[in-house]
Amino acid sequence: MKKIALISDGWRRLITYAWVDGIMRRIRELGEDITLYQYNCYGNWSRDALNNAGEYNIYNLPDLTTFDGIILDGSNIVDQKQRRNVVKLLKQSGVPVLSLDWYVEGFYYVGADNRKPIRELIEHLYEVHGCRSFAFAGGPEDAFGNLERLAAYCEALEQYGLSIDDNPILCGDYDYETGVRYMQEYGREKKQLPDAFVCANDNIAAGICAEAENWGYRVPDDFLVTGFDNLDKAAYFRPQITTVCQDREDIGARCVDLLRDLWNGEKIDTWNYIQVECIYAESCGCPNNGRVDYREHIRNQIISSVQKDEEDALLVELEAQMARCSDFDHIFEYIIDYFQKLSCDGTYIVVDRKLFIADEDTQFPVVGYDRQDLVVADGFENHKRMTFDSVNDLDRHLEETAGGNAYLFTPIHFRNQAVGYIVMKNGRFLYDNPYYYDIHSTLVKVLETQFKQKQVENVAHKLKLLYNRDPLTGICNRIAYSDMIGPAFQRYVQQRVRCALVFVDADDFKSINDTYGHEFGDQVLIGIAHVLEEECPDDGYVCRYGGDEFLAFFPYATEANTDAYVKRVQERLEKENIQISMGVKLTDLDQEGTLDSYLSLADQNMYENKQHRKEEKRNAIDKIK
Repeated sequence: MKKIALISDGWRRLITYAWVDGIMRRIRELGEDITLYQYNCYGNWSRDALNNAGEYNIYNLPDLTTFDGIILDGSNIVDQKQRRNVVKLLKQSGVPVLSLDWYVEGFYYVGADNRKPIRELIEHLYEVHGCRSFAFAGGPEDAFGNLERLAAYCEALEQYGLSIDDNPILCGDYDYETGVRYMQEYGREKKQLPDAFVCANDNIAAGICAEAENWGYRVPDDFLVTGFDNLDKAAYFRPQITTVCQDREDIGARCVDLLRDLWNGEKIDTWNYIQVECIYAESCGCPNNGRVDYREHIRNQIISSVQKDEEDALLVELEAQMARCSDFDHIFEYIIDYFQKLSCDGTYIVVDRKLFIADEDTQFPVVGYDRQDLVVADGFENHKRMTFDSVNDLDRHLEETAGGNAYLFTPIHFRNQAVGYIVMKNGRFLYDNPYYYDIHSTLVKVLETQFKQKQVENVAHKLKLLYNRDPLTGICNRIAYSDMIGPAFQRYVQQRVRCALVFVDADDFKSINDTYGHEFGDQVLIGIAHVLEEECPDDGYVCRYGGDEFLAFFPYATEANTDAYVKRVQERLEKENIQISMGVKLTDLDQEGTLDSYLSLADQNMYENKQHRKEEKRNAIDKIK
């Protein structure tokens, strides 16, 4: 079996599933045993740099040296530091890397020839439509595709003897709002409009066309516009936008063929282009190209909208269900149930076990993952619940059932701290609903909220323990008698569980203090508390009731196990030359009684035992005399 790693960064909230679709389609056509592992994040979406770092940390999860080929979809990584990090990581693997629409020295480029179609578009505008002035409406100035298209724009200007000064270059983003902003700048500043805007992509072109109408212009009557990428908004926009068609599925398929050539020992070119086509349409003054079926498009839009509404409703329901949960196990159950309603073959949730502990000082790793602390919280495959003893077991399962499948790994993180990751098998729904970020962010948000709530609860619990603890002996104090033993007593009475109350008093404690000092006396009290607590049965409590008085309380009591407890305590303390008196009272299931009333009876029994011991001591002394 061959393994391919796809390292990708989503564009804003979108995941480009077309790469995966093209890769898997080609694998199925070839009938070969090849598996795709995709590690995807959304590192360019948030303005929080630490959050973005937590996203990109997913790239540190795989051991890339174990793969046979790597495909890098890094054109959306805008953080230069992260770009350098991922390139360094991939180069250190020693595995051949194919880079999609982004040239990196040492990697093989796979994608469109960005320059040739831009030159062809400008030639068409110049020769066919008589354009003599242009503006390049560009995307991010450091994005490879934008730079290539800009270079072609400059080459075309030089070919026709046009200067850059008179044919401006605009830089922004790849979104619709960038096109709107460009048009607004022209309108507000009353700039001379060019004959044609050559846009870096269809989003920008659509933004310019739409905003132009707000300023009293119409495309193509007042100026022409071209785009790039052949998105739906180009084909179905009004006016229909002239664009360049590059099939992302074909790029994914080409990657598989190139890797197979490398595996077979063949050499491949550094630059590998797919076929592209300029599609001329209304925005440049050409007629509607007639390639689209508007009724079919509307039909698909309606179906897609209904499906999106249903999926959004499922996500809202999931968020509400998780918000009502008081523990992580139920949250994970709801998440797995949710994924089973989507079009995918399986999902696994892997988290750091420290998530469940939720100490106030918990720190998760910020680089990589603490693999020894990772656990498989929940999962399913082919609608069957799956459990694994360890992450290693999950990894082996994925390997054993990998052939012809695509696994998507996405990070779970609290800002820059790595909490875990989600593995999805064959997430086919992503092709029609690429808004996986909405799901991803909802899950992470709920988990972080629950984690912080657990931290608050744990801190409150620790504070309560401190409040209920005796500072000298470390056992419960008198306050705990009301706050802890009282409620426990009521609970066991209602359940008709017999309980034991053992009242303890240190013999001659005043004399010990007066003779040996208070520090020695303190050690005696600590010793008594230590033995009482160590010997106390499960679910029991031991508290310091007064200065030298103690109380032991435990459920499921019998005369035998209570007598045994008293005997163990006395024998251990006698070895340390510590004398105590103990009084015992077991609750009566057939008679009502309060905790205080039973305590009073145990105290009375203790006093009687103490008096009896004193009497025995006096009699022994009299005999000696």
